[in-house]
Amino acid sequence: MEAYAPSTIRIALTGQVGMDGYTDQQIVERVLAGEMDAFSVLVDRYQDRIFSAVFNYVYNHDDAIDITQEAFVKAYSRLKSFNASSAFYTWLYRIAVNSAIDFLRKRKSRPADSLDDDKFSEIGFEPVSHDASTDPEKVVVRSEQVQTLRKAIASLSSKLKSALILHDVEGLSQEEVAEILNVPLGTVKSRVSRARVELRNLLRKQIGESL
Repeated sequence: MEAYAPSTIRIALTGQVGMDGYTDQQIVERVLAGEMDAFSVLVDRYQDRIFSAVFNYVYNHDDAIDITQEAFVKAYSRLKSFNASSAFYTWLYRIAVNSAIDFLRKRKSRPADSLDDDKFSEIGFEPVSHDASTDPEKVVVRSEQVQTLRKAIASLSSKLKSALILHDVEGLSQEEVAEILNVPLGTVKSRVSRARVELRNLLRKQIGESL
């Protein structure tokens, strides 16, 4: 199952507003001025990225779609509180991350689903070549690796997991992560470093236990 669902995340705003060249702030201003359909441009612009981040918290396709849609609905309803001195997408990420964390607090179990394996190569877990799809034995190995990594990330504390997902998995800068999590830059650097160490230790332990 694919991790991205660009055509399935929608709120009740589908107008053709022709604002692709507008900045986020310009679109926000148009929405606040009464052009509600303009918000659909922001949905189209960020739904894939928000879905990806949420998916890497909950590991379930349908839940990720629901949480992503919820995040956009929340953003739309709270648009008047958006501070123009911040980037819209970091504000939106914050809403989505908090929604995902709230979801996990309410549901301790994490249903199994597929992961976008390529995103994890930068955190010391090299994905198997995509050619493995033609080799049953390699498919099994790849699946086991994904399950091991997913279990390790899920074991991290919420704070460390957020820093790791946003920075190492989603590729956001430390400055962007600091703004999303509303913490100092030094705190993000510390959390990313600690998360990497803990993840490596967890992976070693899990691999050792499987031998």
